[in-house]
Amino acid sequence: MTSALLALLARSGLNRARGNKTWLKRLGLKGRPLFYVAPAMALVALLVAGDARLAVAWGLGFLIWGAPAWGHLIGLGRHVPDRAPSRLEATLLEVAGGNVHLALLMRMCFCLPAFVAVGWLVGAPLAAALYALAFAAFAVAAYEMAWRVHPLNPIWIAELIVGAGWGFVIAALGGPS
Repeated sequence: MTSALLALLARSGLNRARGNKTWLKRLGLKGRPLFYVAPAMALVALLVAGDARLAVAWGLGFLIWGAPAWGHLIGLGRHVPDRAPSRLEATLLEVAGGNVHLALLMRMCFCLPAFVAVGWLVGAPLAAALYALAFAAFAVAAYEMAWRVHPLNPIWIAELIVGAGWGFVIAALGGPS
């Protein structure tokens, strides 16, 4: 229980750090926060799961999930002024028939490599794929809820919730047996 709570809280804060460059500037660091946060995510997974293979899978999977653009999609059509969609986001929007929620769901499915890798390592690939789909839907719901609860500054709320979702999955799928 303690390791699950640690994963939940740590991942929540780390995912928020991934979405904000302010702390990098304060520390005099350069680059994307994701490149600093992904190894920290792996460390949290190592502390929770006690397995270096799982930690590497979670860390690399988080990096894969977080690397491509989604700044336009997280606005769910509400950003004013809106950010122009990246090529990836434009493609997802086209595939989704213009439905921004469906496009964000597809973007959140970039978690699939992490979940499937961990699922394969723990002998539960089907469960992992189902967790990935559930996580993706949870993440979209988190952004929608954040926009409704705090429309003037919703993203930090969504990032904390989505990070907690990562923590939950680490504890549930890749935690100690």
